[in-house]
Amino acid sequence: MRRRTRAAGDYFSGSVSTIMVRILLIAMMLALPLAGANFGIFQGFNDSLFAKRFEWAPRQATGNVVFVAIDKHSLDAVGTWPWPRGIYATVLDKLIASGARDIFLDVDFSAFSSKPEDGRLAAALERAGGGVLLPVFRQQETASSAQTAVTRPIPEFLQNAWPAFANVAMDADGIVRRFDLGSQLDGNPTQSAASALGRIDSSSGSLLVDYSIRPDTVPTFSLSDVLNGSVPAEAVRDRSVVVGASATELKDIFPVPVYGAIAGPLIHVLAAETLLQNRFLRTLDQAPLELLFAVLLIVGVICARSTGIITMAAAGLTMVIVGEIGAFLLQSQYGFLVGTAVPWSMLLLAWMLALNERVDLGRMLVAIANTEARNTRRLMRRIIADSSDGVVAFDGDLRIVEVSESAKALLRADIGASLLDGADTAIIGILQRLVSEHDAEPGKIHTALADFTGNSGSQAAHYEASITISPTDQTDAGATAARSRFAGCLIIRDVTARREYEQRLKTLSELDELTGLLNRREFASRMAALEGQVLVAVLDIERFSSLCVTLGRDAGDELLKAVAARLGSAFADDLLARLDGDHFGIATFTTDERSIDDFADGLLRLFNEPMLLRGAVLPVSVRLGIARSGDAAPGALPTAAESALIAVKASPGRRWSSFDPSTAVRQARSRRLERDMRDALQNRQFFLLFQPQIDFRSMRVVGAEALIRWNHPEFGLISPTEFIPIAESSGLICDIGRWTLFEACTEAAAWPGELSIAVNVSALQFERSDIEADVRDALSCSGLAASSLCLELTESAFLGQGGVSITKMRALRDQGVVIALDDFGTGYSSMSYLAALPLDKLKIDQSFVRRMNGNPNIFQIVGAIISLAHGLNLVVVAEGVETDLEAEALHRLGCETGQGYLFGRPDEALRMLSKWNVQKRLSAKV
Repeated sequence: MRRRTRAAGDYFSGSVSTIMVRILLIAMMLALPLAGANFGIFQGFNDSLFAKRFEWAPRQATGNVVFVAIDKHSLDAVGTWPWPRGIYATVLDKLIASGARDIFLDVDFSAFSSKPEDGRLAAALERAGGGVLLPVFRQQETASSAQTAVTRPIPEFLQNAWPAFANVAMDADGIVRRFDLGSQLDGNPTQSAASALGRIDSSSGSLLVDYSIRPDTVPTFSLSDVLNGSVPAEAVRDRSVVVGASATELKDIFPVPVYGAIAGPLIHVLAAETLLQNRFLRTLDQAPLELLFAVLLIVGVICARSTGIITMAAAGLTMVIVGEIGAFLLQSQYGFLVGTAVPWSMLLLAWMLALNERVDLGRMLVAIANTEARNTRRLMRRIIADSSDGVVAFDGDLRIVEVSESAKALLRADIGASLLDGADTAIIGILQRLVSEHDAEPGKIHTALADFTGNSGSQAAHYEASITISPTDQTDAGATAARSRFAGCLIIRDVTARREYEQRLKTLSELDELTGLLNRREFASRMAALEGQVLVAVLDIERFSSLCVTLGRDAGDELLKAVAARLGSAFADDLLARLDGDHFGIATFTTDERSIDDFADGLLRLFNEPMLLRGAVLPVSVRLGIARSGDAAPGALPTAAESALIAVKASPGRRWSSFDPSTAVRQARSRRLERDMRDALQNRQFFLLFQPQIDFRSMRVVGAEALIRWNHPEFGLISPTEFIPIAESSGLICDIGRWTLFEACTEAAAWPGELSIAVNVSALQFERSDIEADVRDALSCSGLAASSLCLELTESAFLGQGGVSITKMRALRDQGVVIALDDFGTGYSSMSYLAALPLDKLKIDQSFVRRMNGNPNIFQIVGAIISLAHGLNLVVVAEGVETDLEAEALHRLGCETGQGYLFGRPDEALRMLSKWNVQKRLSAKV
């Protein structure tokens, strides 16, 4: 009786299960036509099918729209983007001359450029006679705003061109499938570029792009070929032309179906081709037909219960094939886009309904689930057993339930044993803590990591254990009074290789790879941790760069190793480091009795003996910078010692120096000025003063020398004698010299034509920069006559490379620029190069002028210099004239021009000119 009751219950339960599944499937089939189109998965599937149908039925472009591409070849040929607008004017003229019908310039012209360039394009548009379309764009005013604004070409261009909307609209998935026919512009209907080129009258709404039209069949030419005239006129005659970007670096690329990603202008071409080929793609409201199809499927399944399941599947497959063929033909021949994602989903549900009518689907699913669970348990046991990591599963009594072979060998325990018997003490401690935490919070998962060491053969092995305790459901009511049940997992991983690798990385991060000494970062770190009195020395090998050039880089590396070895033998118990290049650091503890002198002498004596390098004896000389505790913070002592070393290098003949705070302050100031100098140039902290140059005969001003000054926002006025050497060492002297040249020429262009301007040119600037181009640009931009510019050079500008310098000087003189030799008498003053140099003026250094009246020998030298200069047809300028007596003596000796405090200190140009009653030209102010 009991068996019958159970059987009846099972039958009733199975019947209820079958009915519930049937109702659920029918409800889903009826709901899909009504709501399926709103699900992205169906729309995405339909879009993929539409793209495939486009791909399977390719079409040729009509050829009535030509694409002129701004490609990489064009960018390389024309130059830096954005191009001058005269380029587009040239393109328009060439296309119009070739007989192009309509031209769409897909380039943003909403901003003004230079007047000449804008004028050239406006003139070309006027010559085109209204056959040009220019793009307008509707876009959000701000990223978070719903308000839109229209970006349009400047009015000067729209006077002779038609505006056309050029927006490229993307679907929600970021792919371009549609194009707009137009929109409102200032209350007037305005067509899009596609509708204008496609020659339709509509200017509202949107259409789908026919991507069966292959982009590679569109006639395409590089814009550079149009510019050089290699595109035949027949290729564009009576055709519409789209000019736009296709180069990847211009970022006008959009994702599309079928072809992946194409240029934005090419999308306009395909949209226009869609209209020209009358491919007005349409979609249908399929919901009524899909609902009817669902009803027919439901009725068919219920009425065909006796039909075999294989026959039903074959019928469904036939429906899919016939339906897809029909959808393909409708799309390719008539432009109807039929989505089949929902019908085929309903067909799948119908097949499941048919299966449910023949089999108790609910029971089958339960049986499948039970089988899967059993297979999963078997698989988990196999995975645990074969795992390379040690895996242990345990219960609430800490008894092993499952264990891998590797864990058995490590713990020496098997299933049923207690973890507390074989585990490491670190694991046992973590286990007991996790159990206590579980007792306090039984509903949570508790996990922890433990590290321990074991033996793997003859070597120590490092292990990492991950322990997790998870709560389990109570199986009986009595368990509530006992400890909460849990299941646990212990995973043990051998991390010996990782720990050894980490140790190697740590060693590599601390040591210099070449010498094995500490590196700079680790040396400073250990210095910061030292306590007590410390002496720190930074050692530098003299002429190391020259030795490397002479002997080779490999020999230089061997020398560094030899120096490191010698330091290591003498300072075995101290900190040694290779800081960088040929700089070594030594840190040693010291007492107050030990003097820096003794330490320095002992360190220098280490290198009295030459070194054996590649079988040859090589004498090595070193220099030292030394700092001691109290000079700086412990971690900053190496920097203090390097500051002392810099002072040694600046003093030829010195072997070592201790840290001097005042020297460090000067070095820090120099570094600060070097950092601030670039910003100073951009922020116009530099300015020019002008010192007049006077003709001794007429006592009238004939010109002025431009002198640069720096008004630092923190330090105030800084002398050129301080910042010019810094600029030369940092390489900024070229930028500063160029700025000085342009500013001086601009100022002097406002002076009367008889006045000249003298500009000093650094030797480094003269050597490294394109001084001829800089001078040419400065004269062109300012309008200053070349004969009014005098460049003052010192001897160092051409010593050592006279030929190159003389060539530059001659090129400058060919431009009409005056060349003067500055500070004559303070350098070599060789007669041989003086005769060879293309000079116009010679400036006597002020050190001679100031001493000539009190020293007959100097007076004779000045007279000889003036006679020599006149013999070479050079004009003489004397610097540093401060007294009437000096001016009178120079005039008697035949010197033509004087400059100095007697005539005026360096001052602003306006005050300097006013003092000498010179007015600026009015035209210079316009």
